[in-house]
Amino acid sequence: MYTQGWARDWQVCSEDLWLSEKIIPVFESYLSGLADSGASKSAFNRHKNACRALGGHIIGEVFGYETDTFSEKQTGIEILLHYISESDGPLVYQDNESWQKEIDIMCRKLFKYIQNSAI
Repeated sequence: MYTQGWARDWQVCSEDLWLSEKIIPVFESYLSGLADSGASKSAFNRHKNACRALGGHIIGEVFGYETDTFSEKQTGIEILLHYISESDGPLVYQDNESWQKEIDIMCRKLFKYIQNSAI
């Protein structure tokens, strides 16, 4: 619903679809919860854009640079928790501090959502 087309946009190689299929449901659940909580349209869109950027970053890291290796047995939550924490997220926007701040804010909230939810 919110993430339509993301897997295709993130695709680095034909083997990366399984990873997208693991993390997209977590993003969908998070964004649905955000929408249901009455977040403003602009706040929702910032979080949606940050989720999309984070997912693209993860796919690029794993399949573009092969810096991390995950098993197809791992859950989307386990994969995301490798990249996010209660204090920040990965460096996605090295040259744009305000965009990186949005990523970090969303990562903190996503981390909290994962910790408090039964996804």
